[in-house]
Amino acid sequence: MIISHKHKFIFLKPYKVAGSSFEFALSSILGSRDLVTYLGPDEEKKRLKELGVRENRNKKPLVDIIKNLSRQNKRDLKSLRWPRLFHPHASAEEVRGFLGQTVWDEYTKISIVRNPWDYLLSFYHWNYSGETRKPFEDWIFDNRHLVGQNNYQYYCQGKCVIDIFLRFEHLLDDLNKLPFCAKNVCAIKTQLSRTQLKSGFRNKSKSVEADMLESASFVDPIINSLCKIEIEKMNYKKPQ
Repeated sequence: MIISHKHKFIFLKPYKVAGSSFEFALSSILGSRDLVTYLGPDEEKKRLKELGVRENRNKKPLVDIIKNLSRQNKRDLKSLRWPRLFHPHASAEEVRGFLGQTVWDEYTKISIVRNPWDYLLSFYHWNYSGETRKPFEDWIFDNRHLVGQNNYQYYCQGKCVIDIFLRFEHLLDDLNKLPFCAKNVCAIKTQLSRTQLKSGFRNKSKSVEADMLESASFVDPIINSLCKIEIEKMNYKKPQ
């Protein structure tokens, strides 16, 4: 997640939409006052080495820790880490509450959207620990809470708050929607075109994945109910 005071935008980072790669690319145009959440350890090293940017202004003030010591804060302190203001996938509600309504309304809210069936396949394949996965239909049943998970980044109090949606499948082309000068858009495109973070886990054919989705068709009504933006606004359909 990024709050850029320099360019007056907020990037709300959903799950499984190339959000880390996009955040990495956005980091190429940020200023020193911008709030930047952390990537993984290897990605943070790469971002610092290539762009001179690291997690920034994301430490929770001591007074807030004393007032509200959350479970995550306790885990951070036990690990000798200073508690953070925001998780990388912070919700729109959290960010609005932090900024206040005036700044929230002034800044452009940017996010990424993806086919909701493809999103579930991506989650299934993202197996960095190498554990043996259950068959897809059993895994989906156990993890059906993941459907609509990105609504936390898209909505505040039941209303969509995103000004600019970028499509995962057309991410480079959709960068032209960004409200930046041509030089900055070019810099982001250049960086994104050569950045693929958290990739390499997926190698199934489209026909195999279509069969996987069909085996878990019980989840289709849930997707249709919870993924209104993806289906009604972006016209995504179940892959065949």
